Amino acid sequence: MNQGKLIVVEGADNVGRSLHCELLSERLGAHGIATKRIGLSRSKLMGETMKSRSGDIHVMDTRTRSLMYATDLMDQIIHEIEPLLAAGFVVIADRYTLTPIIREKIRGGNTRWIEGLYNQAPKPDLTIVLHAGGRRLLNRIIHSNDLASLNGFEAGMDLNISPSVTKSFLEYQKLLKAAFAEYAEEKEMPIISTKQSVKDVHKEIWSHVKPIVKDVLQVFK
Repeated sequence: MNQGKLIVVEGADNVGRSLHCELLSERLGAHGIATKRIGLSRSKLMGETMKSRSGDIHVMDTRTRSLMYATDLMDQIIHEIEPLLAAGFVVIADRYTLTPIIREKIRGGNTRWIEGLYNQAPKPDLTIVLHAGGRRLLNRIIHSNDLASLNGFEAGMDLNISPSVTKSFLEYQKLLKAAFAEYAEEKEMPIISTKQSVKDVHKEIWSHVKPIVKDVLQVFK
């Protein structure tokens, strides 16, 4: 039986992570490869609570919030990710450990301590970081008529950058983009701009994923 693979797609909200996780899952499935998608706030233990009370979670201090996200992910690791990897699945994570680490780093959290919460988490075989400029992300929110998603936390309003939600959002996205880029370069993770067409972004993602799953792909030629 083939050892499974863990592929992570990271990046800011509205950058296209979920879409490209879905496209990747479909492409792997077309090759006969079993896949499973996971992500933040999706555990049976914590998922519903975190989604339904996200406003409460986002006003907590960085330490408490970090513990909640780590608990959520570790529950998925124990009950889903590790068994699936052992069964030979390709697990596709729509965000993993990097997003909660970076969010709290920007807010002055103890990065070393937060990283330590994930010491037992399986190491990804590949982490891809998607990025786009703040104005592009804001335009996507506006065009999708989803301005309600522009809440205080996602706009960085808790950082007191600006009293304007849109200005705060744009400045916050600059901080996120820089932090993701710094971490990706340090860990040699591929960074892919989503200002390209969906087709071109997927093609670039596949160019990084294919070598990771090549042994399994050969079986299903």
